[in-house]
Amino acid sequence: MSQQEPYNPLAKTNLGESVADALLRVTVRQLNDTSHLVGAGVYAIYYTGDFPAYQWINERNDGDRFEQPIYVGKAVPKGARKGGLTFDAGKGTALRDRLRQHATSIKETPTIAIGDFHYR
Repeated sequence: MSQQEPYNPLAKTNLGESVADALLRVTVRQLNDTSHLVGAGVYAIYYTGDFPAYQWINERNDGDRFEQPIYVGKAVPKGARKGGLTFDAGKGTALRDRLRQHATSIKETPTIAIGDFHYR
């Protein structure tokens, strides 16, 4: 009989699962709807359009399933140290600004439409 390891919530695997679970509980919104966002954080961007190269992604996100992000990133407050946590991560506009950068890039591309992108 093998001995089971005790659960360590601070183990990297368990921390990663906790972050993923929390992210998946966030409501999905259109990428052009970011005015309400405050603070910094992790985000996922989803594609639901008909661009042929991304068809396999669209199939996983069709019907509001949002199972396959096209991109996962993080937005940190200005001046944040790499890997450091700050007490003001819930303030500012880092997340809104980062998502707006993505939206601007998408709007400059003629083969895809901003309305086909969502985030959580």
